[in-house]
Amino acid sequence: MKAVFNTARGTARDTLTLKQVGTPLPGAGEVLVAMRTSGVNPSDVKLRSGAQGPMIADQVLIHNDGAGVIEAVGEGVGPARVGQRVWLYNVNRSADGLGQGPLGTAAEYAIVPAHLAVELPEPASFDAGACLGVPAMTAHRALLWAGPVAGKTVLVTGGAGAVGHSAIQIAKAKGARVVATVSGEAKAEIARDAGADDVLNYKSAPLVDQLLDVVGTGGIDHVVDVDIAAHVDIYPQILTLNGSVGAYASASDLTPALPFYPLAFRNIQLQPVFVYSMSDAAKAEAIADINALLSSGQLTPRIDRTFALEDVAVAHETVEAGSLMGNAILRF
Repeated sequence: MKAVFNTARGTARDTLTLKQVGTPLPGAGEVLVAMRTSGVNPSDVKLRSGAQGPMIADQVLIHNDGAGVIEAVGEGVGPARVGQRVWLYNVNRSADGLGQGPLGTAAEYAIVPAHLAVELPEPASFDAGACLGVPAMTAHRALLWAGPVAGKTVLVTGGAGAVGHSAIQIAKAKGARVVATVSGEAKAEIARDAGADDVLNYKSAPLVDQLLDVVGTGGIDHVVDVDIAAHVDIYPQILTLNGSVGAYASASDLTPALPFYPLAFRNIQLQPVFVYSMSDAAKAEAIADINALLSSGQLTPRIDRTFALEDVAVAHETVEAGSLMGNAILRF
């Protein structure tokens, strides 16, 4: 089978190698998945570049997300799972989610622990299945960690990104009013199509002024934030008393300063979100909701670019460029 290995930390072209290797056999508690798609996430790119630590072995199969069909099962896994369409998550991580693992989805066949292969509802495509593990599960946790959002007003920053796009759809399906931020008209159309009630271009005027015009002081109940450093100073103005934030990135400043007392006075709750180390309960809740929304057609991840397995380096470079409006996937 063909598989992509990371052999060192560095650039995609220098460190990613496509090899022909033997097809593995599933061990106890594992399944063999004939892969149809593999997701290319920013965290995969950062891991390969060295931003998240050194190599754990001389070569490692890459990527966490993907979708395919179970072709064989190991001891302890019910044979009825053979032939099942599945989506995969957390494949390229250690058991606790804090480090890299040896397995990956960027291969024609993937061996994964059976619990990391989730049945893919029939209406959903394999393309969509490659966009669920990191983007949709992150969106779900960042949106719902503090409780239901029905009847509430939710701010989704970066509404045209892979996580933001899914967060808008999940929030609308859960009964929220959604305000989304974007950086241009093309992205605004994507956010509107996802269901956002109000879309604000943060480059056209100060975001806090636009938000106060739309929802008033204290008019936001919850924020799904792609860059906490860029927005934490305005939380006390825009969030209601006891409002909440699920922040999954902080690109503009990796060590943001928090305005503690303004946040404390309004009892604003902050939850950093790292999808790989979420609790089992949070993962189970996300999986159940994601599959229900896929089945009902209320969640459709946006695919911006698709690549062949042989073009994996270009896929990584495209994600690194930061210009995608949605997900990048490899299609087999």
